[in-house]
Amino acid sequence: PMLFPVLGAHICNSEFMYPDNSWKEMCGEMANLVADSGCNKGQFGNLVEAINRNFRKHDDEEMKKLVEWSRQVKSKSSNKDKPDHPDVAIWFPPADTTRPAFIQNAMACEALGGHTQYLNLPEVEMADDMCGGHKKVSQIMRNIFDRTRSGALRATADGITGNPILRVNITFSSTPYSARSFFKRDLKNGTFGRIVFSYKARTVRDGRIPRQGKYMDEFYEKLDEYITRLETCKGRVVIKPLNQLADK
Repeated sequence: PMLFPVLGAHICNSEFMYPDNSWKEMCGEMANLVADSGCNKGQFGNLVEAINRNFRKHDDEEMKKLVEWSRQVKSKSSNKDKPDHPDVAIWFPPADTTRPAFIQNAMACEALGGHTQYLNLPEVEMADDMCGGHKKVSQIMRNIFDRTRSGALRATADGITGNPILRVNITFSSTPYSARSFFKRDLKNGTFGRIVFSYKARTVRDGRIPRQGKYMDEFYEKLDEYITRLETCKGRVVIKPLNQLADK
């Protein structure tokens, strides 16, 4: 289940018929990996990076535009015209993303083709910064799942004003204690019904340092073929066998 939000971010401009005859996009997927400290939750991040190599390549070029824009802004004196913010859409934003940057990136993704942005937060508490405080986390998560508009209105030009559709997929990682502490106020407001929780049990520990393998070229070749098939999926799709299975 942890892989669905990662893979779903590669399917854009596509809608699938839900059993209730409504059309759903593959955005709004959220999953939380729960495991004790020392259970190698970081291995999930390695697989995420392998799947999103094309996202990283795209974002590196976009980041260069932001760095150049920032350099030009700082080099201009206060009485000179500042360059406009470039049209930049980051598909795989860093885990340390603030709410204004999150909203701004959602606006850019919507304007530049409606691409889904995917975030992997290695610590669930990092969602506080992305949502603008812990009290707004549940609200933002519900809006993400429901694919609704969630923006901001600011009175000054320095603020971020916009009301984009939140096309976002997110994965979190946490220990059982941090998950209970983080979501303890969200048991009855619908948040739990929108997030998949996966528990990784602690394996036998013999005192040896765990060894991590490497992905071979054959793995990347097969993975790239699969990702290409996901990215070429466009339009509206009806999967009757899946809908029949959901009705059972």
